[in-house]
Amino acid sequence: MTIADSEQVFILGHRGFRGRLENTLPAFRRALQYADGIEFDVRLTGDGKLVTHHDAAFSSGGSSHRLRELTLREIRKLHPLGRLIPRVEEVLDAFPGAVFNADVKESEAVEPVLRAVERKGRVESTVFSSDDPAVVSLLMRECPDCKAGFSITGYPSAVVLPRLRCIYSVHVPIDVVTYIGYRNLIVLLRALRRRGLRIYLWNYKMNELIWIPRLLPLADAVISDDPARLRKGFYGEGVFSWGDSNVGKG
Repeated sequence: MTIADSEQVFILGHRGFRGRLENTLPAFRRALQYADGIEFDVRLTGDGKLVTHHDAAFSSGGSSHRLRELTLREIRKLHPLGRLIPRVEEVLDAFPGAVFNADVKESEAVEPVLRAVERKGRVESTVFSSDDPAVVSLLMRECPDCKAGFSITGYPSAVVLPRLRCIYSVHVPIDVVTYIGYRNLIVLLRALRRRGLRIYLWNYKMNELIWIPRLLPLADAVISDDPARLRKGFYGEGVFSWGDSNVGKG
């Protein structure tokens, strides 16, 4: 599957499934029973390996360990998930038909992940995103033809967003509704659409079954914490008819 201009709204599993096994192959496999693709985080190990891991460090045995200070072998020995921590290349190989959103967490990982995705022939099915504008700019500079997205994480993002030219997508947390209000969120999404940007909705602490139906008519993809719940809850029942009547694609 490739990411194409169409009316289809993709469901992507947020780290596969948010929770204990997130960012592992089991979480990705489970997500893809219900989703079109997966969102995963990208970091580098101390020996230059790309792994799917959200945080820069993890706790084990009462100590904190930074990924950049350990080899992949050491991480798999010390990490609570052990050998379940996958390399990005393993993820690309394991799911040949999936759509990917690679959330690049550090600038040092940009060139290696671009090389890996290009080498595996997965550029057309991958969006690269980050909440760090420097990483997004580096992604666009290193691969002008790649799809680069910017993730909103708070008010500072709104200041940076207008300066990011030629990005493909904006990744908007539905939690924004709690501090700007529903109507202002709709105004924001419509404004982003007028700029020709794709809208990827994601979630931090909100109830997806309440908010996604109301926002979906303005979305191109939903990065869901629980794709099974989302799909079973409403998606297969004609979700577009559930959206607010005053919310449109324009």
